[in-house]
Amino acid sequence: MTPPEAPLPEALAAPDPDRRSVLRAAGASLALATAAGCDWAPAEFGSPLYAPARGLGGPAQSYATVLELDGIGRGVLVRVLNGHAIKIEGNPRHPGSLGATDVFLESAVLGLHDPARSRRLRQRGQVVRDPALLAAWLAEQRAALAAQGGAGLRILTGPVSSPTQRRLIAAVLAAWPGARWHVHAPLADAAAAEGARLAFGAALVPRPDLSTTRCLLALGADPLGPGPAQLALARGWAEARAAGRQAGRLPALLVAESTPSLTGSKADRLLVLPPWEIEALARGIAAELGVAAAAGATHPEAATLAASLRAAGPEACVLAGRGQGVAVHALAHAINAALGAAVPYLEDPTEAAAGTLAELVAEADAVTHLLVLDANPVFDAPADLDVAGLLRRVPHSLHAGPQVDETALAAGWHLPLRHPLESWGDSLAFDGTAALRQPVTRPLVEAAVSVEELLSALAGPRADGQALVRETWRAAWGEAGFEERWRAALEAGVVPDSAAPAGVPVLRDDFTLPPPMPAPATPVAIFAPDPHLWDGRFASEAWLQELPRQLGSLAWGNAVLMAPADARAAGLAEGAEVELRLADRVLRAPVLVTPGQAPGVVTLPLGGGRRAAGGVPGGIGMDAYRLRQVASPWMAAGLSLRATGGAGWAERGADFTLAGDPRVRRLTPGEAVPPLPPPRSLYPDWQYTGHAWGMAIDLDTCIGCNACVVACQAENNTPVVGPEEAGRGRAMHWLRVDRVVSGSAEAPQVDFQPVPCMHCEKAPCEVVCPVNATVHDHEGLNLMIYPRCIGTRTCSNNCPYKVRRFNWAGYARQAGAVPVHNPNVPVRPRGVIEKCTYCQHRIKGAQDTARQEGRALRDGDIVTACQNACPTRAIHFGDINDPTSDVSRAKAEGRNYALLGNLDTRPRTTYLARLVS
Repeated sequence: MTPPEAPLPEALAAPDPDRRSVLRAAGASLALATAAGCDWAPAEFGSPLYAPARGLGGPAQSYATVLELDGIGRGVLVRVLNGHAIKIEGNPRHPGSLGATDVFLESAVLGLHDPARSRRLRQRGQVVRDPALLAAWLAEQRAALAAQGGAGLRILTGPVSSPTQRRLIAAVLAAWPGARWHVHAPLADAAAAEGARLAFGAALVPRPDLSTTRCLLALGADPLGPGPAQLALARGWAEARAAGRQAGRLPALLVAESTPSLTGSKADRLLVLPPWEIEALARGIAAELGVAAAAGATHPEAATLAASLRAAGPEACVLAGRGQGVAVHALAHAINAALGAAVPYLEDPTEAAAGTLAELVAEADAVTHLLVLDANPVFDAPADLDVAGLLRRVPHSLHAGPQVDETALAAGWHLPLRHPLESWGDSLAFDGTAALRQPVTRPLVEAAVSVEELLSALAGPRADGQALVRETWRAAWGEAGFEERWRAALEAGVVPDSAAPAGVPVLRDDFTLPPPMPAPATPVAIFAPDPHLWDGRFASEAWLQELPRQLGSLAWGNAVLMAPADARAAGLAEGAEVELRLADRVLRAPVLVTPGQAPGVVTLPLGGGRRAAGGVPGGIGMDAYRLRQVASPWMAAGLSLRATGGAGWAERGADFTLAGDPRVRRLTPGEAVPPLPPPRSLYPDWQYTGHAWGMAIDLDTCIGCNACVVACQAENNTPVVGPEEAGRGRAMHWLRVDRVVSGSAEAPQVDFQPVPCMHCEKAPCEVVCPVNATVHDHEGLNLMIYPRCIGTRTCSNNCPYKVRRFNWAGYARQAGAVPVHNPNVPVRPRGVIEKCTYCQHRIKGAQDTARQEGRALRDGDIVTACQNACPTRAIHFGDINDPTSDVSRAKAEGRNYALLGNLDTRPRTTYLARLVS
């Protein structure tokens, strides 16, 4: 068996995307993701599935499972209706989610139903309809490998924390001593592990509890930004912030960064520095705090920041970020030790005694069989490794993955993998807590297998996934009480008391530092994961492509991030196309002028430019991996830029500018928003004798993560419109997160403000509708009656908040399928206005449940989709007629104010001002 003869770029050549192809892909993704499909009897798949349902009542049930990011598990609850997974929520019992979600978790249902999922066996890129051919090939290769003790076999995976997968890999290596295991993690940071070894003699990672932190220093770190531990870290920071507000002593967040981040946007003190200056700052702070290895180092800002850390003492925490040098990571650990900071450290759950991808390529001549499991190194490996060339040289190769991606097309065989929501498995959280993964829906791809099943088939007959996972935990727990523990772990979504032991390590006596980083010639390229596409694995999910980035509002593409001063010096306007050259590699991309970007530093987001990304056409965004090299994976000097004279193709999300009162109020502790004059209106007031629903959003804890936006989209069957329509401002998101920038372009102040429908008590939209399609109900909700709407858009024109969306083209039905993902939310036709309803269907469902149980509705019974997703609990919702409700207490704070309150629309959605010290 031989790999494809055509060079990879030709085999993967894709035309530039056009509106029709993108909308077809996006529409099909949404239609299938929101299609309930053909129901089957519950008894066919089991009811309950494998554990009792949790949470919801009625026909929809919720089951606990776990999803991974970079091999790290985050617990979720999956809402299942008639055997179909329809919505993801966070599991409050799991430390990796704490009941919240991020954009990656919310989009998992879309990935499950993606029509571009791999569904057939392939050989040399061609569909193979007879599975017996692969079975015969596997038997032949097993016999050959057994005869030579596995010599020549290489297994390549992504990061693995799964105890079952590790057990099976160990079994294969034990049976075939000549085989080797290699791990490819595109976003792994070798400098972090080396820095920990310098400091402690072991590759430990910090796992701080930010809820007890009084001063946090982030050296190029983004703990509030996307990542496997984001939900827990963001929750901890929000709790520390809440405790500080109550005590009148806010915790300090100090940030030094080169590229704007979510953490930097919430900083009390922000320093915009290139990486070499961040290292100099770290050395200076360490010297101020008495770290001997940094003695004599200075920096103008070091004394001030060191004083803040010293004042916090054991309640301080210093974190170094991905892409920083070895010295910065080592210094962060040394500063924590010097302060006596109570920052626990533990082993990385994905750390393994495995080789690297670079080592695999180096020994390519000895490789006869290559098995690539759920990884895509042809796309996301550094370009100088030439993994495509490796696959061409290896005589026998098999790729197992969920999509026919770049590696699938280059490998000899391709085998579809099951989605995590339809397969058995297990994983560890960032703190080592174990959780079991159970299928919550029947397999949608008949030919697909799981990684566990494929590994078991290497040395013998393929075993069932459930049996493999049970075997792992039977060995861990023993026979006594196994069934009870198994069932309890499935029901809870977490294995109790399984967190890894953590402690505060001691700094080595012989702690030394590498020489200081010299300031290179600029511009310098730095690489960073895309906040929505991550390392590129989510590029096929249209929800995330269309979601505007938090910093820059880009959708359907990415861009080169440049400082305003650098752009002016180069004569580059925003959107201009530039040619980037690094060594002998060239890349063209548009420019995004980014306030808060360090001068001399150009940031290249990873994950775009996929040439084979499932249903999303190739060519969307730039592929920064083409400039990445093994020796300099995160920062590379020697970059040259040249304006091509062309225009870029990155689409900006719609920008909404609201004139009037300040968008985001900033107060000092103890200060209150000045009250507005008594409201006046020509329309009579209405007294609500029952419930009156309202919302308050705390801007002091909102981090702008966009989880609420995707949660709203998933909950309400909101369609995707594609890049051309999104560029015209026609995206259908019912909730947007506005970025409000003030201050200078070099050191901006950034705030995020979620803006749903305000549900105004004196709604300007209602009085102008000629057909009475927008109305007020008896509980204060501003609602749309879709059959009445004739699309005049007068309501949208009269809305000062611009929160109404016009369905220009019936986007949800463009693929020809009827989206009925959430049957409680109607599908809107073309030509009507749609908007946030405060999740009216959830309100009705909670009321019905309370009535059936013969009790009154309780505060907290109703949780909107956006509120449920929020990792920092910034969104409060409930009955404002109940003075003891959470939302009433929030609105009673002195920080509460109405957006554009001077217009006297009396919005039911209000905001709590941000506090500054």
